[in-house]
Amino acid sequence: MSPRRRHALITGAASGLGRALAVRLARDGWHVAVCDIDDAGGRETVSLVEQAGGTAQAERLDVTLPAEWESLRDRLRGQWERIDLLVNNAGVSGAGEVGRFPLDDWRWILDVNLFGVIHGCHCFVDWLAENPHGAHIVNTASMAAVVSAPTMGGYNVSKAAVVSLSETLYAELLHRGVGVTVLCPGFVQTRLLDSGRWHRQALKSRAEKYFAEARITADDVAEATLRAIRRKQLYVVLPLRGRIFWRLKRLLPQWFMTRVARIVGKSR
Repeated sequence: MSPRRRHALITGAASGLGRALAVRLARDGWHVAVCDIDDAGGRETVSLVEQAGGTAQAERLDVTLPAEWESLRDRLRGQWERIDLLVNNAGVSGAGEVGRFPLDDWRWILDVNLFGVIHGCHCFVDWLAENPHGAHIVNTASMAAVVSAPTMGGYNVSKAAVVSLSETLYAELLHRGVGVTVLCPGFVQTRLLDSGRWHRQALKSRAEKYFAEARITADDVAEATLRAIRRKQLYVVLPLRGRIFWRLKRLLPQWFMTRVARIVGKSR
């Protein structure tokens, strides 16, 4: 008997981590809905998925629009027997001090990074729970949710909220056969900065420096994500330095934040 075809939906899949996850799933024979507002990048990811041994379909999706989520869900329900995996990965970046970073940019970051995840979970959770084989949700947060570095308030808040949402979902869905994983990687070389909104050019330059020095790749995160799905693991925090930061923040929160303030303050 041939193995059952598994189906995944990945947002922000036209590049970066979303693309790496799609290609990694393809090597295990998955069918992937490649969702993004970047049509050309989405088509390229579809091609890479097919070359890796999977199948895929490109779907244009603006994660900030609930109606587009609902339309996509209804369309996929007519095409797929079931859904096995939802990956809420689409995200944007930006930086500026509280009081100086424009409120419109706060709303933009929260709309994509937080409400994009909320929309996906709200729209798909019941369908995921119908899967008799069990299903999974992966939400992409960031080490920014832990470190809460100065000048990154909008991004930090959006990612910390994704962690909290994922923890809530984990508890709600534990007995419904749906696992939940939240990704908290450090700097990864992706195109995240390309569409960012920066109060000062110096903030973007500093972020570019950190990204250039990144020790982990999108492929590393994708591999760790698949391990977490198999193990039904809630948190993926990497690299090792990130896990150390995570534990220090939990054990000595005020000391940790004082250190962050001093270190970032010296680099500004």
